[in-house]
Amino acid sequence: MAGENEGVEFSSFDSAERLESPVGDAAVWRLGYDEDPERPGFMHVRWGPGEGSPEHRHKSWTANVILKGPLRIGAKWYERGDVAIIEPNIWYGPIEAGPEGAELLEIHATIPGVEAIWRDLKDPEVRKLTQWLEDTGKAAWKD
Repeated sequence: MAGENEGVEFSSFDSAERLESPVGDAAVWRLGYDEDPERPGFMHVRWGPGEGSPEHRHKSWTANVILKGPLRIGAKWYERGDVAIIEPNIWYGPIEAGPEGAELLEIHATIPGVEAIWRDLKDPEVRKLTQWLEDTGKAAWKD
């Protein structure tokens, strides 16, 4: 029947446009209409063995769903199926993938809240990422 899937869009983790950065690679999906600046969104993040992200926070509610682990957040290791619900502006991390790498579904209450705020701006990984952002102009939270 014509039009039976109007308003439904399908994609996959593997076919989505991925943003490769010094702290892993991610694909981003935005929910809602383009004219809504506060719309929610989510990211599928992949890390290779030992890769991860320095300690940071976000400006909106965040849910991290571990799809492939183990994944260390702070001092504790988590496994596939573990979920972290994080309030806005709460520091967490660092994040480190286990020996087989890791995957995470990171859900944000608002697209502007996706932007990471780094705790230690002198951290070599943070410096590498901020230089990469400056050089490329790319960011997961920007259209």
